[in-house]
Formats: sequence, C-alpha cells, structure tokens
Amino acid sequence: MFKSLKTILAGILAATLLVAIGASVYSAMAAPGSNPLNAQSQSVSANGNGNGNGNGNGNAGNGGNGTGTSVLDIPASELSADEADALLFMREEEKLAGDVYNFLYTTWSQPTFQNIAASEQKHTDEIQVLLDRYGLADPALTPGQFTNPDLQALYTQLTAQGSLSLADALKVGAAIEEIDILDLQTRLAQTDNADIQQVYNNLMSGSYSHLQAFTSALLTQTGETYQPQYLSAEQYQTILASASSHGNGGANGNGQGGNGQGGNAASGNQSATNGVPQADITGATTIHGTVVSFDQMGLSLTLDDGSALYVQLGNSRYSQSIGFAPQVGETVTVYGFNGDQDLFSAITVTLGSTGQVYSFRSETGQPLWSGGNGKGNGGNGNRP
Repeated sequence: MFKSLKTILAGILAATLLVAIGASVYSAMAAPGSNPLNAQSQSVSANGNGNGNGNGNGNAGNGGNGTGTSVLDIPASELSADEADALLFMREEEKLAGDVYNFLYTTWSQPTFQNIAASEQKHTDEIQVLLDRYGLADPALTPGQFTNPDLQALYTQLTAQGSLSLADALKVGAAIEEIDILDLQTRLAQTDNADIQQVYNNLMSGSYSHLQAFTSALLTQTGETYQPQYLSAEQYQTILASASSHGNGGANGNGQGGNGQGGNAASGNQSATNGVPQADITGATTIHGTVVSFDQMGLSLTLDDGSALYVQLGNSRYSQSIGFAPQVGETVTVYGFNGDQDLFSAITVTLGSTGQVYSFRSETGQPLWSGGNGKGNGGNGNRP
C-alpha cells in the first residue's frame, strides 16, 4: 500500500518544491534511496564486545534540553534571501509534520503520534524564534492549513495515506522524518549563521529519534520491519544508532541510553557490521579545505581549489564524545576515501588551529563509532 506514498511525494514535491526552495532534497524523491544531496551515508555501527554506559534520559516525544545555550545568546547575522526562504519553509514543514501526526493520533489513538506531535510543536516554536529575530512574517496558519500550496497538497495526500491502516500511518510518519532529515542537512550546508545552524541541528537530532520511534512502533504493532524510503540503508542504520546513543525513545518517549557496545579495536579484532562490508579504503587520500558547516555527522568544506565537498564522519555521538567541534572558517586536513555512492569519508581530521588529530576510522577502515574502545556512553538525553 505504502508505495503509493512514494508516488505522491515524488509527484508533488519533486515537481513543485524544487521551485519553491531551490536545490531542496525533494528533487530526489523520484528515486527513493538515492542521495543527490551529498548527505552522509555512514557505515552501520558494529555490535562487538565493548562495555558502555547507558544512562541517558532522553525523551523522544517531548524534546530534551537542547545544547544548553539559548539561540538568543548567539549573535544574529545578516540574513540572505535564501536563508529567509528556508526559514519560512521550515516553519511550515515542521508544522505539517505536527498536523499530520495529530490527525493520525485522532484516527488511530496510537501514543507515538501524540508524543511526537508535541515535539514537532516545539520545533515549529524554535523556528518561530528565528522568524521573530529576523523580522519575518509567520506563514503558519490554523491546523491542516498551509500558506505554501505544495505543502497543502502534501498534507491532504499524507493524511489520506495514513488513514488506510495503522501500518500505513506509521510508515507515513517515518517517511516524513526521513525527508526532514535530508532537508535539514541541505539547509545546514546553505547557511553560515550560527543561530540558524543550532536550531537546524536541534531539529535534525529530534528527527533521528522520531524516526526510531516510528519504526519501533511499526515493528511492535505490526511485526513489520521498516525499510527506508529515501535514506540509504547505511545512513538509516547509522541514524538509528545515533538516536539510540542519545536515548532510546519509544512510543512513550522514555529514553534509555545506548549500551555503547562495540568491537575491540585496540586488539585489532574486527567487529561484525550487520551484513555491511567493511569499508574499502584503497586509494585513500588527503584533502585540505575550510569548514563551511558542521552537523555532528559530517563537514561541509570549501577545498583549496574552490570546490565544495561534504565529508562524512560517522555517528554524531562519537564526534561529541571525542570533543570534535571545528569552527566555521577553520582550516582542516582530512585523510579519507571515497565510499558508497562516491561520498568522501574521513579516517582522520586534523584541525589547522591546534594541529590536533581526530580519528574516525581505524587504519583498516573500521568505524570507531561502533564502540572500538568500549567507551560507549549512553547519552544525556540532550535532544529528542
């Protein structure tokens, strides 16, 4: 049944939202599973023998504590026309998610929809703060109504599809989150405003846990394992692993940190990778460039020759655990390789400002975020 949703999304969004928001992710929808955005596609985290601490208190449904820094504490920057258009669209896109989930909760009385709808309201409120800060008129209308006609048509189609069965409804929810993740990745690469970057990162972190919650509910309620519609299989699995490390929020949003299991990289033992082959790092090379943006799972760079490149890093929790936090405008040297879908993956990144080297893969290409040293931290529940 659900394959008709792909047709709906492809027909409506690929043809129309491209005009509304430029080079948006929705141009990819005619080919689910493709990755025209150069979004990250990390290897699946391995399950080995590392001992981690799972003490996270995340809340998938209702949001977490954010980064601890108010967006209003970050100085405002000049807003470009593209950044303004993106904020206006994101305001209504987040509202669409919440409106669809509220409708589906009324239809099926499934708590997952109610919990995540509450989180989506917080997301729309975060965008509203930015609209107010930059003097942009709020496009949001009453529930189920949208200023953007393409989103209006999409709302109608999604609610119709989600009315067919509970399974279809949960798949609609998961598809919305996949799309949102890809769209936010694109938006992050298109802005250098720190306040906007913080909000987009918060929203994307929330979408990770929302995706996990919908897919978990689908398995629990129907016995069906969700198959990603727009993310690659590797990217999907990595996102689920990242969501788990922040707190495993289920239908009721009660997070419980990930177990931090991983292979014993120190002893050279290769851990299993859930059927995904270990990366082939043949032809690994070194590149040098300047950081344009950092989304916890990857770097957008301008290389020395002026070209743009997205460098995948891996699990966002791992990046945080090793203290990797490059600043926009900082130069970096990356040793890495071209992986799946010809996306560049980092083995090590050296910061130009300090000379410190951060490792993301072993010398054989094994992802260190799979656990490696057994220091997997369950997560602090900082975001949904």
